[in-house]
Amino acid sequence: MPEKEGTTHTPECKGTVVAMAMRRRSKEDGTALGITFAFLRMEGDIESDPVRDRACDYGSESDLDVLDENYENAGSEPWEDLAEAREATIARKRSMERSGKDSTISKKPRVAHGHSTAVSISPQQRVKEFPDEMFVTSAGKLFCEACHTTIALKKSIVKDHVVSTRHKSGKLAAKEQGVRQQRVVQTWEQYQRRHASELPGTGLSAAVAPDISLRRIEVTTAMLKAGIPLAKADLLRSVLEHGAERLTDSTHLASYIPFILESEKESIKQELSEKPHISVIFDGSTYQGEALVIVLRFVSSDFKIYQRLVRVRVLAKSLKGQELAREIIAVLSTELQYPTEKFIAVTRDGASVNGAAVDLLKDVMYPDLVDIICMSHSLDNVGKRFATPELTRFLQSWVSLFSHSPASKMAWRDFTNEAIKSYSCTRWWSWWEMLSQLQKQFDHVLPFLRGLESCPAIRAALLAMLEDDGEQRVLRLQLAITVDVGKLFVQKTYLLEGDGDMIVDAYTHLQELITAAAIQHYPVNQPHDVAQLLTQAKTYVLTAIQYFRTRFNHCDSKLYQAIRLFKAVRILDPAQATRLRIGVPNVEGLRVLPALDKDEAIAQLVEELPAYLVAAEEATVDEETTRLQWWSMQSHIPGWQAAARIVFALLPSSAPAERVFSLLSLISHLQRNMLSDQLELSLMLQYNRGR
Repeated sequence: MPEKEGTTHTPECKGTVVAMAMRRRSKEDGTALGITFAFLRMEGDIESDPVRDRACDYGSESDLDVLDENYENAGSEPWEDLAEAREATIARKRSMERSGKDSTISKKPRVAHGHSTAVSISPQQRVKEFPDEMFVTSAGKLFCEACHTTIALKKSIVKDHVVSTRHKSGKLAAKEQGVRQQRVVQTWEQYQRRHASELPGTGLSAAVAPDISLRRIEVTTAMLKAGIPLAKADLLRSVLEHGAERLTDSTHLASYIPFILESEKESIKQELSEKPHISVIFDGSTYQGEALVIVLRFVSSDFKIYQRLVRVRVLAKSLKGQELAREIIAVLSTELQYPTEKFIAVTRDGASVNGAAVDLLKDVMYPDLVDIICMSHSLDNVGKRFATPELTRFLQSWVSLFSHSPASKMAWRDFTNEAIKSYSCTRWWSWWEMLSQLQKQFDHVLPFLRGLESCPAIRAALLAMLEDDGEQRVLRLQLAITVDVGKLFVQKTYLLEGDGDMIVDAYTHLQELITAAAIQHYPVNQPHDVAQLLTQAKTYVLTAIQYFRTRFNHCDSKLYQAIRLFKAVRILDPAQATRLRIGVPNVEGLRVLPALDKDEAIAQLVEELPAYLVAAEEATVDEETTRLQWWSMQSHIPGWQAAARIVFALLPSSAPAERVFSLLSLISHLQRNMLSDQLELSLMLQYNRGR
C-alpha cells in the first residue's frame, strides 16, 4: 500500500489500517493485505503468527478466510447491518448480583461478621454444651434451628448468639409452633376416633404415624392458603418430602380438608370465647350461580380489630331475603351459638334482597340490630348518574380498544410511558380512573390513534369523534367536569373502604361531600367563555348531585339513619372530642346505638366524661393504629373504653366482602371444579390468616 512521505503510524492508526485491509476479500487485494501485515510486523506492533505469515506470503483466499475467523472483531459481519428486535418497556431482565469490581462471582466463601472458625472443638461438642438452645449439626457446621442460621464454633460467639434478642424470639416462636403442632396432632387423633367409620379407604388410617399425618396436614393447609391447586402437590412431592416425612398423592391429601375446615372454624370460636360485640358484613355476587359471603368483625380486649370469614356458599341461584336471613342465623346461632344481644349491627349494600333479609333478622331474632348501608356502594351509585352521553360513547370505544388488543396496550405504554388503567364494569370509580388518565394524556390521544395499527374499526370510530372540532369540544368539557366533580367522591370512597377504625371518621368525610355538593364549585379549566361553559357543564352533573343530596339528606331513608349513627360515634375519636368540646348531650346521642342505649352505661359515661376530656386533650393520635393503641391504655375510664370497643366493631362499608370476591375470582380462574368445602376452606385460610 503506497504511503505519503512524512506519514507516521500511531498504534490506533495502525489498527485502523489493519481493519481496513481485513475487510477486503477479493483475490487481488491479498497482496495488499500481506504487505500491510508485513509492514506492521517489521515495526514491531504485530507478533509473528503462522496464519498471518501465510497470508502475507501467498495472499490466498482460503488463508484470508481463516484470518477473518480469527480476527472477526476487526470487521463488521453482514448480519450486523440488520435491524435489531426492540423489547417492550414492560420486559424485565434478570440481574445477577456479583461481587468484586471485575463483575465475577467470588469463589471465596462468605463469613458472617464476627465469625471465626475454631479448630479445637467440633460442632457436636457445642451442641452438648448448649442442650437447650436448639443447636444441631448440619453439614459439619453448627446450626441454630431457632434462628435458621449457621454459627461459628468460637465459644464467645456462641454465647453472644444465645443471649441475642433474635435467638430468644426464635426460641419462643419455635416453642409456640411446637405447641400448635402438638395441638394439631391431638385434635387429629380425636377426629380419627369420631370418624373411624369414614376413614378407611381414604389414606387417613390410624396406621399412619402422627408426625407423617402432621406433615401432610401442614402441606395441605399451606397449599390451600396460597391458593395453589391441590393437584400440584403431585408435582412438588419430591421437593416437599424430607427424610422419613412421606407425603401421599393429592387425592389422599384432599381427604384432610374436612378436618382442616373443622379446625379453622374451631379456632374462630376460640377467638370469640370472650363473647365480644360483633357486626356482620355480608354480600352476594354472581359466581357460577350466586356466591354468598359472611364476614364477622369484632375488637379484642387489647383493641385489635379482627375480621373473620365464616361462610362462603356457592348456590344454584340468587337467594331471596328469607333464605339469606336463614343463612346468617344458621352461622351465628347454630354454628357459633353466639348470644343474641352481642350481635349489634350488619353492613350490606343497598340491594333490595339484602334489605329484606335485615328486616327479617330484626323481626325474628335481633330486634336491636343496626342496619348500615354501605357508603362506598352508595357513592358509587352517584357516579353512575353523570349525564355525559358523548363522553360515555367515547370511553366505551376506548375501553374496547385496549380490552381486545394487547398490542394496543403495549403501544400506549411505549407512546406515553404509562400503563393504561384497568376497568371494572361493577365499579364506576374504575371508570373515573380511566377518565382521569385520559384527561392528563388527552393531547397525546390523537397522535397515538393516528399511528396505531391494531383494531382499525375501533380506531376509526375514535378518530371520527376527535377530528370533529365541535364533538371534541364537548368531549373536553364533559371530561373536565366529570373528573373535577368525581375526584372528591373517589377520594372519600377509597377512605371509607378501609378495614381500620374509620367509623369515627365517616361522618366527617360525608359532610365534606354534602358541603361540596351545596356549594357546587367546579374548577373546569377552559380558556374562554368560562361562564357559558360552567353553565353547560353543570347540566352534565346536576342529576348526580341531586341524587346525592336527596339520598343522603332525606330523613326517612335508612342511609340517613346510618349517617346519624356516624355523627354520634365520632366523639370516640379523642381529637374530635377535644375539637367539638363535647358535653352531656353528645353522650346522650350515643343512644342511637342500641348496645349503648342503657341508663347505666350512659350514666357511667357522663361520670367519666371529665377524665376522658383531660386524657383526650393530652392525646397524640396521628394514625388509625395509634388511635386503637391509645384506647387500649385508657383503663382509668372503663366505661368509655368499653363503648369504644363496641363502636370500633362497626364498619361503614361492605368492602371486606368485596375482598373475598376478589380472592374467589383468583381461585376460580385456576380451579373451577373445586368442591364446596375445599373452596370455603381455601378462602377462609387466605382471608383469615392475613387479618
